[in-house]
Amino acid sequence: MTRSLLALVVALAAVGAARADGLIPPPAGKKFVPVTHVVTTAKAYPDLDFYLVKGGSPTKVAFGPDTPVKIEPRRERGASGRVRFVAVPKGAAEKYPTAEAFADALLEKSVPGLAAAANAFLPQAVIDAKDARAAVTETHVVERIEAKGGIVFRADKDVPATPKPAAGDDDDLIEFGNDAAATPARGGPMIAGLAAALALAFTGLWLARRSRS
Repeated sequence: MTRSLLALVVALAAVGAARADGLIPPPAGKKFVPVTHVVTTAKAYPDLDFYLVKGGSPTKVAFGPDTPVKIEPRRERGASGRVRFVAVPKGAAEKYPTAEAFADALLEKSVPGLAAAANAFLPQAVIDAKDARAAVTETHVVERIEAKGGIVFRADKDVPATPKPAAGDDDDLIEFGNDAAATPARGGPMIAGLAAALALAFTGLWLARRSRS
């Protein structure tokens, strides 16, 4: 194997390691399992439209006492799989010239009357490593929707703990609610890993050129 090829292999391995490091491992004695979120309500909200938001893409969903919202775990692992649940006044999207303009307004939280759940829905839950379950379901019951408090869920439920987002894993997220300030700085481990990979690649090329001279 030539030195230049070896350098390329090492660089690619470093990039892979950097990406893997961006996903936090489970705590000792715990494990990650896929989690399905089910959002329910006992009250109808005929004056509101509801959306699930991942990245910059809102998806309108029916929501009411007879139409719970189900969020499947078939999404990216870690924080980049987070989904937000938001409500806007009925017909709000039609006031924007394009779907992209409406999505941007959600991103900027500038839609008048917007209410959002303070916490996002993650695709994984943390449970005891000895637990035989391979997946869990979390039920979130909407207690009220208000201008200041947003979408408020009933607190009297036993819900498995969800993992905190890893640094560098939230680049495509829309931040709503109180947990935005707790999100780690973006791209730390990934940037460091890529920098190391580039350094290795340039070192390999330098060694290859030196061997030919």
